[in-house]
Amino acid sequence: MTQQTLALLCALTICTATSALAHTVWIEPSDGRLVVRFAEPGDDFETSPGHLDSLSTPLGFTLMTNTAVPVQALKKSDHFLLVGASPTNTACVETSFTVRGGRKPYFYARWQPPGAEPATPLLTLDLVPTGKPGEVRAWFRGQPLANIKATLHAPDGTETEIIADQEGYLRFDVNAPGQYLLTIAHYREPLAGFHRGIAYKETSHNSALTWRQP
Repeated sequence: MTQQTLALLCALTICTATSALAHTVWIEPSDGRLVVRFAEPGDDFETSPGHLDSLSTPLGFTLMTNTAVPVQALKKSDHFLLVGASPTNTACVETSFTVRGGRKPYFYARWQPPGAEPATPLLTLDLVPTGKPGEVRAWFRGQPLANIKATLHAPDGTETEIIADQEGYLRFDVNAPGQYLLTIAHYREPLAGFHRGIAYKETSHNSALTWRQP
């Protein structure tokens, strides 16, 4: 193998890893059930075999009468199926990706059904609807997360950057009907550790909230 070929392969590997880390994990309804997706919003879903296999099996639960009920996540060709979870109930998952560039990425996702009651934090990094249209509060380890940047992905494919206020509130317009996705990417924490025998120097947290606007 020539040095030029080796350099090209290394560049492709770095590009692929960077692309995977730019992805989002979210929950959405499909055929009356809830599924977990892994992709860059607006692009093709990751599949198995492929990057979907680099995600740990999501740990999921659904809320039934305000009680968290665990649900099994089954890997399919382009998603994880949350067995027994219904789009009429709030559902949450957490998962992680393999270590890349000395960083361990964790992903958290929440599905909030239309008309659900104001919610409380349920995830390490959580985007929690307040019950007011166009208002969500960001929480990290049970505390409001001020000045964090989030991205709103609208049903028409447009993206809007939003900055939380000092109390962690994110406010935006949701005029058009359809599915919305609100994401926080790469919130870094100087927390080192090991994953599958690989050391990492910092932890990154990613969160997604999905809902359908009537």
